[in-house]
Amino acid sequence: MGDFSIKLDTSRIQRELSDMQKQIPYATSVAVNSLAFDAMRLENSAMSEIFDHPRPFTTRATQVDKATKSNPTAVVSLRDQQAKYLTPYETGGDHWVGARDGAGDLLVPVDGRTDAYGQIPRGLIKRLLARPDVFAGTIRGVRGIWQRPLRGERRNGDRGTKGKLNAVGEKRTGLKLLYVFRPNRDVNKHLDFEQRAVELVQREGPKAIEAAILKTISTAR
Repeated sequence: MGDFSIKLDTSRIQRELSDMQKQIPYATSVAVNSLAFDAMRLENSAMSEIFDHPRPFTTRATQVDKATKSNPTAVVSLRDQQAKYLTPYETGGDHWVGARDGAGDLLVPVDGRTDAYGQIPRGLIKRLLARPDVFAGTIRGVRGIWQRPLRGERRNGDRGTKGKLNAVGEKRTGLKLLYVFRPNRDVNKHLDFEQRAVELVQREGPKAIEAAILKTISTAR
């Protein structure tokens, strides 16, 4: 039997493989961003499970810096303003109290206004302390934000409730305790921010890569 040879034209396959090789950075960024935004949504959703009645500001605390073809790294993080008070729930430590009179202690509502989430509205304390009838001070050993009685009220300030006790067990006088300072303490909940993201990537990573490759092949045609 004589010698014979078969010649295959692989130039098309080589071109397609070369084109696919060029698309790998794009496919990688697609997979990474998909996982990053899934992690962001999962972290934001978890806020409602960790905290009682969190503000929308808290349930939108997570952000994503997207990956690109040239830099296939996406960063999932807490926004700067929310990170101030949420970081102790991840790393441990005292509650964040911000910069205000009595910094280092927690300011707890007594007879003062709160919002629909049971928290002191932002900027309210500053506005109250600008009023002539409200001041921060210590009265009979109780340090807090106090309100003087309005003109026309009875001297004891309770409109006929003389002898009753306020929220800290003190007899009512002409002053009304709006908010009281309490010693700060360690947070008692844990965010598990990093662990939650790692588990999601481990669980969903292969699916995200497969979906990104299929999308890349589809769009390259």
